[in-house]
Amino acid sequence: MRAPAFTGRPDATRRLAALAARRRGALVAGAAMLPLALAGALVPAAAVVGVVVAIVLWSGEWVARQMLLEECVLRDELADIPEVAHARAQLVAPERRREIARSLRRIAGQARASRHDVAPLLVDRVGPVRGELLAVAEEIERVAVLDPRTMAELAGLVHDGARSPLLNGAVPETELEVALRRIRYRLATASRGGDDLRPAG
Repeated sequence: MRAPAFTGRPDATRRLAALAARRRGALVAGAAMLPLALAGALVPAAAVVGVVVAIVLWSGEWVARQMLLEECVLRDELADIPEVAHARAQLVAPERRREIARSLRRIAGQARASRHDVAPLLVDRVGPVRGELLAVAEEIERVAVLDPRTMAELAGLVHDGARSPLLNGAVPETELEVALRRIRYRLATASRGGDDLRPAG
């Protein structure tokens, strides 16, 4: 399990703000290269290098922000942070639901792994849970209220080649059953209109 990316709400807020500031700084620095080159303050080659470095820095900060937001969306106490609220809303948006549902149905219907996939599907693990995958696909499109944690966990199952028990043989197969049981519980609870209970196990 990964170590938490932050220690609490103030730390999460501070880190998100710092990442946003560094991204803006990289963008401003990159945008300044062309005027400096046109003014003769920089030779064209140096300006190009400056733009490339700015793009690399901006991209790195974007990735860091996404990883931090992945942690934040799982914490209900952070839901009122604007960036976190936006990310949680995106997770449960209708188009995102449809995308994950399509992925679940594709996985459930896949008979063999594709040689072209970066993280090939562990087809032998699909059979025992095929019905569960199809049921979850239907439920996430149907329920009126959906927990962002559920969608985050489903996205990890279908896309995360490092941590998904469907994509990484080093992850115990039992984790797939536990994850699906937890997801189905949350979906059933959402259908009943409450989340006060917690699944056993």
